[in-house]
Amino acid sequence: MKFASIPSPERSFLEIGPLTLHFYAFCIMLGIVAAVLIGGRRYVAMGGKAGVVGDIAIFAVPAGVIGGRLYHVITSPQDYFGPGGNPI
Repeated sequence: MKFASIPSPERSFLEIGPLTLHFYAFCIMLGIVAAVLIGGRRYVAMGGKAGVVGDIAIFAVPAGVIGGRLYHVITSPQDYFGPGGNPI
């Protein structure tokens, strides 16, 4: 029995043709943008070169997403490689 929970919104945030943007994806993207902007400002304030944080984020964010997905697939193989599973 759940005493308290926050339900997921039943509808998507934005639908443009075949592309659907969900609320959780919007929040993740907003967090990434905020982290890069705030981190960039703090890095420059400490004497770093402007644009370095953004340059690193271009590679670090996709690597983190891909790494997170690989970790999930490796630690939950029954969902993807078992009966009725879909690894993609």
